Parts: sequence; structure tokens; C-alpha cells
Amino acid sequence: MSKKTVYDKIFAIHDQTMDVLRSQHIPPYPSHYKKHFDEIFIRQADQSLIKKQKEDEALQDNYEELRRYLDIAHRSLQAFVEAHSDISHVAELQEQYLSNVADDHVERCVTYVEGLSELGKNMSEELKKAQHKIDGLNHELQEAIRNLTTDTLTQVGNRKGFIDDLTDTVEAGKNKQLSMVLMMIDADNFKLLNDEYGHVAGDKVLYFLAQSIKSIIRSGDKVYRYGGEEFAVVLNRCELEQAFPIADKIRSKIEHSHLIYAGKTIHVTVSIGVTLHHEGDSMETLIERADDALYRAKKARKNCTVVFD
Repeated sequence: MSKKTVYDKIFAIHDQTMDVLRSQHIPPYPSHYKKHFDEIFIRQADQSLIKKQKEDEALQDNYEELRRYLDIAHRSLQAFVEAHSDISHVAELQEQYLSNVADDHVERCVTYVEGLSELGKNMSEELKKAQHKIDGLNHELQEAIRNLTTDTLTQVGNRKGFIDDLTDTVEAGKNKQLSMVLMMIDADNFKLLNDEYGHVAGDKVLYFLAQSIKSIIRSGDKVYRYGGEEFAVVLNRCELEQAFPIADKIRSKIEHSHLIYAGKTIHVTVSIGVTLHHEGDSMETLIERADDALYRAKKARKNCTVVFD
């Protein structure tokens, strides 16, 4: 099913959800919206939509952060409205005060100046309060946005961040070849490691892998947890002859590291697939080629780097 078809069906359910909220006079807060959206989705979703939903299960962990993001955005708007309401109220009180003075022009003029001064002071105080509140909400908002695209375990980009960034990059290079390299990195025998040392040790290994990769790539490059024990790395302004030494440096650093957990040394290695962006590449073809290179590395002997161009 094409993305356009999926979007059309989702938008139709969205429109119905908004109609229900409006008809019942329910504010479209994230919690209200999601409840009614899910109910309509369950009633109307066909197999193609259900299949699409299952394909996106890797992104489900981000839904709570998305709802938090929407809630903060709503509270930011509410704070803005409240601030202006407070200022409007102050202005109204001052107008009443000025209107009630005597008709004597001198007295009225003096009172008017005093009133303006008091109005300015009150407005300044209300604006400071509002700005403080909005600054706090903005900090929460930025944190929520960051969490949407950050893997909580490894503290690198998550699959959503990877797809978002790669989509924009590939779109920019659809009519030309980009100096951009994609690496797919997978921990070797990770299931055996989990079985032997436990999942807590496995989580520590994943964090170690992510931070090891991050420590070697340049500041302008990005690493993402693609899923499970697999990581994706995007190297910008990079050619294949530059990429292979970087990839093999990552592989070598991990191979020769000595991880200690519960008094035991854990030996970890990774296999790496590397490919270069081609003119006309879609996101799917680019990832497929990098995955193919990774598959060849796994089939070869593991703990190696394979370039597929």
C-alpha cells in the first residue's frame, strides 16, 4: 500500500475524530484525541492499515513522548492566552480608574499620567510572570522534542530520528549524488551474550557500543539505534575511501575493549556494512544496500567491515 493511500485513510479517521470532539464539545487535548482516534481506528481500519501499524511497532515507544510534546504545546498556548488576559484585565482596571476621575482637566491630566505609569508597571510585572512561565514550558518542549528522536537506553538517535533525517537528506539528493555514506553496524552473537550474562549486561553493552561509535565519528555525523543491537551511522561530506578507515576504527576499538560486568570480562565484536549514496537513491534502496553489505560481513566471518557500492 502506498504512503499516499495510508495517509488518506489516516486523515479520514482524523477528520472523523475531530468531528466527534466538536459534536460533544470536548477540547482536542492529546488524551481526548487519542482515545477517540483509537476507537474509530479499531472500528474502521482494514487489513492494510493494521499491517502498516504493525510495521511501525518500532516507533511505539515514542507515542508517550509525542503526547507529552502536544500537552506542553497546549500549555504554552494557554500560558500565552492567560498572560494576555491578565494584561487586558490590568488595562481594563486602569481605564475604569481613569474614567472615574473628576472632570477638572488639570486633575484629569495628572491622574492620567499617574495611571499610565501604574499601568506600565503592572503590565511589566505581568509580562515578566508570563515570560517566566513560557520559558519554563519552552524548556520542557525542547526536551520533549529531543526525546522524540532519542533512544533512551543508548542516548543516541532512535529509529524515528534516523528515518526523519535520512528522508530529508535523500530528498535533497534525488537529482544528484551526495557525498554521504551510510553504515549499518550490528553486534555479533548478541543473543548468546544476553543468554550468558543477562539482559542488564546486554543493555550496558548496547550503551557502550553507541558511545564508542559516537566517540569516533565526527561532530557533524550522526549515530542512531536502528533496532535491537543494530546501529546506523550517517557520515556527511564523506567518500568511500574515507569511510572504510572510520568504520574499521570503530570495529577495532570495540574488538579490543575489555568490558567488565559482575567481575566477568565480556568480549564484544561488531560487523559493519558500508555504502555510498547514489544519484536517484530512495531511502529504501540506500538502506537495502547498506544492509546487504552488513549481511555479507556477517556471512564472511563477522567482526569485519564490508563495503558494497
